[in-house]
Amino acid sequence: MKTSWDWDLSLRLKSGHPFFQLAMAETAFVPPLQPTTASSSSSRLLGHRAKTPWRPETQEPFTYSRRWAPFVAPGACVSAALSRRHQRRATAQVATSSSPTSPTRWRKLPCWGIAILGFALVLVHRVVLKEFRLQLPPPRFTVFLHAAFFLILSQLLPPSKYPEEQNVKLVLLVGVVEFFGWAALQQVAVAGGLGVSAALLSGVSLLVTLASAQLLLQSRVKTSAWIGAVIMAAGVGAAGPVHALSSVSSHPAEMGLLCAALATTSLALTGKEVLFSGRAPLSVASVASLASFAQLFALALPEIMRLHSFPGTLQLAQIIMGPAPRIASLPAAAYVYILGSALLRYIFTWSLRTANAPTVQLVNAVAVPFGSALLMLLSKTPLSAQSLAALGLCTVGSVVFFMEEGPLVKASELFKSSMTEQQLKLEEAWKREQREKAQKMAEERERKKKADKEKQAEREKTKELEKQKRLAQAEALRKEKEEKQKKQEEEQKRKEEERQKVAAEKKRLQEEQKLKKEEEKRKKDEESKKADEERRKKQEEYQRMKQEEEKKAIAEKQKQEAEKKKQEEEKRRQVEAEKKAKEEERKEQERIEQQKKVEAAKKKEEEQQRQAEEARKAQEMKKAEEERKQKEKEERMKKQEEEAARKKESERQRKLEEEQKKQKIEAERKQKQQQEALQRKQEEERKLKEEESKRKAEEARKQKEEAERKRKAEEESRKKQEEAERKRQAEEERKKQEEEQKRKAEEERKRQEEQKRKEEEAAKLKEEEKRKEEEAAKRQKEQQEQEVMAEASEASEKDKRDQDKRYERLSFKWKVQDEMRLGQEAAKIKRQLQEREQELARLRQSKEDENRKWAELQAEAKKIEDEKSKAFQKKR
Repeated sequence: MKTSWDWDLSLRLKSGHPFFQLAMAETAFVPPLQPTTASSSSSRLLGHRAKTPWRPETQEPFTYSRRWAPFVAPGACVSAALSRRHQRRATAQVATSSSPTSPTRWRKLPCWGIAILGFALVLVHRVVLKEFRLQLPPPRFTVFLHAAFFLILSQLLPPSKYPEEQNVKLVLLVGVVEFFGWAALQQVAVAGGLGVSAALLSGVSLLVTLASAQLLLQSRVKTSAWIGAVIMAAGVGAAGPVHALSSVSSHPAEMGLLCAALATTSLALTGKEVLFSGRAPLSVASVASLASFAQLFALALPEIMRLHSFPGTLQLAQIIMGPAPRIASLPAAAYVYILGSALLRYIFTWSLRTANAPTVQLVNAVAVPFGSALLMLLSKTPLSAQSLAALGLCTVGSVVFFMEEGPLVKASELFKSSMTEQQLKLEEAWKREQREKAQKMAEERERKKKADKEKQAEREKTKELEKQKRLAQAEALRKEKEEKQKKQEEEQKRKEEERQKVAAEKKRLQEEQKLKKEEEKRKKDEESKKADEERRKKQEEYQRMKQEEEKKAIAEKQKQEAEKKKQEEEKRRQVEAEKKAKEEERKEQERIEQQKKVEAAKKKEEEQQRQAEEARKAQEMKKAEEERKQKEKEERMKKQEEEAARKKESERQRKLEEEQKKQKIEAERKQKQQQEALQRKQEEERKLKEEESKRKAEEARKQKEEAERKRKAEEESRKKQEEAERKRQAEEERKKQEEEQKRKAEEERKRQEEQKRKEEEAAKLKEEEKRKEEEAAKRQKEQQEQEVMAEASEASEKDKRDQDKRYERLSFKWKVQDEMRLGQEAAKIKRQLQEREQELARLRQSKEDENRKWAELQAEAKKIEDEKSKAFQKKR
């Protein structure tokens, strides 16, 4: 049967129905938590044996395929985890005995203690489902998380000692039966009131489980267990209305579906109990993972069947996983529920291995009346006499069921090996051989240790002798070094005395040279003073002559100008008479032309301003680009200079060292050449003085010519600068106008974007208000459901039936309305997304148009600037 959290979807539709709560409680314990494991004995019981007998000479290591045998049924997850196994688990350990592998530490725990533990957990889970059902994630997503967790946990556990005895076919068979059980229970859950009937018949499932244990597993069922099961079936059936059972018998299809659900769940429990037996049982995590995957596929089956074509891999995975919420956005209660339900599933599976399948089925049956009573007490509804009678019968049945320390005695064949006696003898012989080999290897290791110790002692003696030799050699080297050091000190003293003598001689020569240089410098100063005096006198004479020539030229020029003025005055008088006649006619023409010129000047001025503005912007961009390039160039030059400086410094150091070495060699040669060099230097200095006097006279003449040329060049450059400044101002005014136009266009665009954003925010606020109204309507519906529950508990039996039917119609209607509303909201969101994408496309197009216009303006400004520069060059 299925567990309580698997009814979560149905609970959200029918949470107010008291008898549907019985159906929820009925499924509290079994299927999601029951694992599957294959043993050789169970395969023998169900007609399957291992394919290859065990032989020591053909013993293979534990392979991946055998380790993954329990997960053949959920094949979708096998390939994802095969490569993540640890290398240390690649080979299974050899078993030391053929004793059964069932856990011994929990054998003393009685079955009734395990049943009480499971029963308490079921009741707690029922309360959590009722109180926090609106905060819990979808049930299929929760089952998917459980399956993934148990799959990983099963791979971290150690492998079986007898991997060759695991039967993949049995695991596959149990997985298929588990899948059909979940599929049948899902059909029962959605078939109206059939879920209530299934809950009331969970006591019959206990009888079916006992029968399957006796017939299939050859276990001996105790008489008290049969009696307790019958009492339990009567108590569970008495917990609900009689019409829930009688109405099923009139519908053969519903009866067949109900029988299939009860039979498949009981067989799945029995099969999983078999998987925990034998010498190669599966772990609790493996069986829990198998059951989780079976439940997951069964929950996804209706959605897969509705598809018209086979889905792709990604779509199939999404369908199986179901609607997955964001993990980070879940409330704290959802995290606690996921962890708690996983722990509950694991504990129930462990209970199935430690106890037996009938004990687990008993908890399913007991949870129906007690869970219903607990929910009624929490909702402050008084218990009826029928409910109290059902609780009493279930309590008595449970006590009778566990009266003889458990309901059954498992068959000893379940824990035997599937190998023959011949194979067992071969196994024992192979183990003895392995032990002898291990003993021989230990003796060999001991001998090697002794030999290693002897070799170590010899090596230590050799090291001691070598150490003594090294000490003697070190002493001899030390004495030799002392003798060499004494000789070096004597040599250094001798060299120091010679160096002092050479330094004294050098100092004397330097003093003599210094005196000679001072004498020569004094003579040079006297000669330079005389030359300066002569040069000054010549310059004064030249200035005087130049002033006289300028005065003569000015007088001549004034005379010529006076003559020209007289001639011009005569001509002016003659022309003045002619002009007076034409003056009136010219004035009229000038007035007309002046009007035309004013209009043309205005247009031209506007065009010049626009062109000047464009040129100014282009100039600024060009200037910024040049400055950036100049900075990059300066940085590169700086780095190159630093690198060159470092290289020069290293080269200088190297040359300095070489120079110091050469100085010692060339010291004597320089002393001999010094006298000759002094004589040549004196002769050269005399010649240089004569050339210097001639050069200074020539430089004075050139300086005068250069000053005149510079004055003319400065006047010309000043005129050019004024012209360039005038053009630059016109260009700046034109650029300012263009910038103002662009700024206004940008402000208009931002204003439009802001208006659109405000409209979108208003639409979002409207959607939020609509969502709040829908939530309020939903809360009002829940209140109506609670009122219906309260009225149903007080009404008569006939009124209850009418209310049940009406509530089912209402729940279906609400479900249809919710689906229609969700579809409308999805269409609306899709339409809004399309409108937003169109708006973004329009904005992107306008942005591209603006960029294109800006590029054209830049090109035009650059063209104008080039034309101006060419015209300016031509003018120059």
